[in-house]
Amino acid sequence: MIEELISLPDINFPQSDWTSSDTNVMDMKETHSTGEDVKSADSGPADFERAICSSGYGKFNYLLLLAVLPASCASIFSSSSTAYVLPSAECDLELTMLDKGLLNSMSFAGMISTNFLWGFMADTFGRKRIMFYGYMLTGLITLATCFSHTSWLLILFKFFEGSIISGPYAALMSYLAEVHDENHRSRTYMWLGVFFSLGNISLPCIAWLIIPQKWNWSLLHGFVEIKSWRVFLAICSLPAFLACITIFFFPESPRFLLLKGRREEALEIFKKIYSINTGKPADTYLVKDLEDEYSIKSSGDKWKEKILSSWEQIKPLFLPPNVFNLIVISLIQLGATIGSNSLRLWMPQLFSLIESYKVSHVLKDQMGSQPSFCYMLNSPEKSNDNVTVIVNSTAEAVVACVSTELNSTVFVNSIVIALTGVIGYTLAGTLITVVGKKKLMAICFLVAASCCGSLYWADDTNGILGLSSVFVAMSSIGGATVVNIIVDNFPTCLRTMAVSTAMTIGRCGAVIGNLLFPVLFGLSCLGPFVMIGSACLFAAALVILLPQKPSTNKKPKEIV
Repeated sequence: MIEELISLPDINFPQSDWTSSDTNVMDMKETHSTGEDVKSADSGPADFERAICSSGYGKFNYLLLLAVLPASCASIFSSSSTAYVLPSAECDLELTMLDKGLLNSMSFAGMISTNFLWGFMADTFGRKRIMFYGYMLTGLITLATCFSHTSWLLILFKFFEGSIISGPYAALMSYLAEVHDENHRSRTYMWLGVFFSLGNISLPCIAWLIIPQKWNWSLLHGFVEIKSWRVFLAICSLPAFLACITIFFFPESPRFLLLKGRREEALEIFKKIYSINTGKPADTYLVKDLEDEYSIKSSGDKWKEKILSSWEQIKPLFLPPNVFNLIVISLIQLGATIGSNSLRLWMPQLFSLIESYKVSHVLKDQMGSQPSFCYMLNSPEKSNDNVTVIVNSTAEAVVACVSTELNSTVFVNSIVIALTGVIGYTLAGTLITVVGKKKLMAICFLVAASCCGSLYWADDTNGILGLSSVFVAMSSIGGATVVNIIVDNFPTCLRTMAVSTAMTIGRCGAVIGNLLFPVLFGLSCLGPFVMIGSACLFAAALVILLPQKPSTNKKPKEIV
């Protein structure tokens, strides 16, 4: 654990372990010229940035991106699969609009409940171990959700699912940063955003393939009826199991090992990465020793000692100047998540309401004019879409629930929104190094707020789809860029906790947004759009308060 000296305000946290200086880059270039230069460059221990630059960029990094793909899909499937289940399961589970809001938010509520615990565990036990066991447990919980026979049981399973997935997600964020140099780190996070968008594309594709099927199998003497939406939930567990398998073949983060003072193990991993990337023997790796950047004291065997050591580890996060940066970043994440995750998770339900309106009115008039977005959502007929009144022989009216049959247009629209996200993340991966992180975030949030405001008055189906697509892409990219800001402003020993804190605040926004959405929607269609648009404007305004990127010339200080 970090000694108490790190918590003093006059001690600057090391930043050069996150950024490469021009001197180090020149050293690396010179090592390939003559043997004399190599000897000179490698005569002393190397810091992390020089060591990771020496290992190169190649096959290891590409394989890691492939392994990250199912992990990204697992995170998306965990938080978003319920959105496609709600219209089909509303009769089986007797779901109200509030129940739907709870189901959309329960995964995020579970993430909130364990974020700090997982952040500490990842900083204590390592990134790989948390990712491996975390994805395994996530797969098991996701598989269990398909057997839910009541709404409260499904809500409970989604809560547990979210509480588990937050651990490997936070560890994955740190792991990616700790096996890449600064030149590739930002772009790697943008590729991660592309993978999240691919998960958003594959999810409606799988839903389109499975949910419309008329499957109905009985288990346990009819206690549980297996329908298509339950099969869909079971299939959503596969990416988590696949992520568990792929992560097993990768080494622990060398940066984490350096933090723990395990220099020899970290050096062996750097050699392995170098060998995989270049195809050369590990013994030809230029770096022969690593700097002792931190000294870690044992936390002891007693629980009291572990708790005190844990507090000493995270204490600097809540002291100046870190606490100010953390508050600003967390509030930006709050606004971004209220925006993206509220509207995105309700889009399948809203599109199904629009399609129901169009079907019910196609024979009533052929005027060619189309009412506004809000008029279709609040049409008088929508409250009766899923209710059929049956009159029996005794002239008693019996109300029977009929689940909404999702039109293919609903799935196509969801795929288009996800494809827009892929294009947006791909462009952002290039623009982030040209425009800069702060400007990119501000532009994304301002465009998202404009789209949200325009959506309220939209009266064309294609226009509604276009505005929704741009809004989700821009708000998601803005939120994803927050992780890059954390990487620039927090040292390794605090990074995972900083990510966990920001994600906790952000997920609070997802819970608040998804619970308020049906409430505000019931009062007025304008309410949800005001809430979401204001959240994006709030996030854009806070970007001004973000700190500048720290100087790359500072050398890491040893903490004894």
